[in-house]
Amino acid sequence: MREALAFDMYGTLVDPISVRRRLEETVGDAAAAVAEQWRSKQLEYTFRLTAMGRYLDFAEVTARGLDYALLATGQTIDETQRQELLAEYQRLAPYPDTVGGLRRLAAAGHPMVVFSNGTPAMLDALLDTTGLRELVPEAVSVDEVRAYKPAPAVYRHLTERLGHPPEQVMLVSSNPFDIVGATAAGLRAAWCNRSGGVFDTLGDPPDIVVDTLEELADALTRARETDRG
Repeated sequence: MREALAFDMYGTLVDPISVRRRLEETVGDAAAAVAEQWRSKQLEYTFRLTAMGRYLDFAEVTARGLDYALLATGQTIDETQRQELLAEYQRLAPYPDTVGGLRRLAAAGHPMVVFSNGTPAMLDALLDTTGLRELVPEAVSVDEVRAYKPAPAVYRHLTERLGHPPEQVMLVSSNPFDIVGATAAGLRAAWCNRSGGVFDTLGDPPDIVVDTLEELADALTRARETDRG
C-alpha cells in the first residue's frame, strides 16, 4: 500500500502572503508589513490558544490576526474593506509547483488529503476557488478536534480519519513546527522548504527535504526504487 500523503494547506499548497496584492489596494505601501504581521500573529494565536486549552476557529483567529496587524502597522480600514481582505483567504494563490506536483503524486497512486488548521468551510471554499479539489478532494480539519497543530491529538485524528497507522502517513508541510509535531506523533514527514531557511533544532530532521512538490514526486520515486533494491 502506498503511504498516504497529508498536505498542509497554508504555506504549502497555497501562499498566504499572496493576500498582499489585495492589501496593496487597501493600505498601499504598508501591504508587505501588514501581510507579514497578519500571518505571524495568526500562527502565534493558534499556538497560544492550544497552550491555554482554549479554542477559537481559524476563521476567527484569522480575523483577529488581521486586526492586530492593522493596529501594529498603524493602518485604518472600514468594515467593508476588512471583510474583503478576509474573503481573500478563500482564494489564495497556489504556488507555481502545486498543481504539477500534486498531479504527479496522484498518478503514482498515493492517497492524498489536505490536513489543515483551516475550518471545513474555509478549506472547501479554497479547494473550489483554486481548482485543487480535482486533485485532493478531501480535507481533514483540526476543527474536528478543536485544537491546533502541533498538538498530538490532531495528528492522531488524521491517522484515524485515514484509517492508516502513523508510519504509513506522510505529512507534507512547509512549516517546521508542523513537521516536528507530526514526527513526534509517529508520522513520517516531508519538509517543503519554500523559504530556503533552516530546520528547527527542536526535533529530528524530516525523512525528506525538498524545495517544491515536483521534487517531492521525484524523491518518493527514488525512495521506492531504493526499497525495491
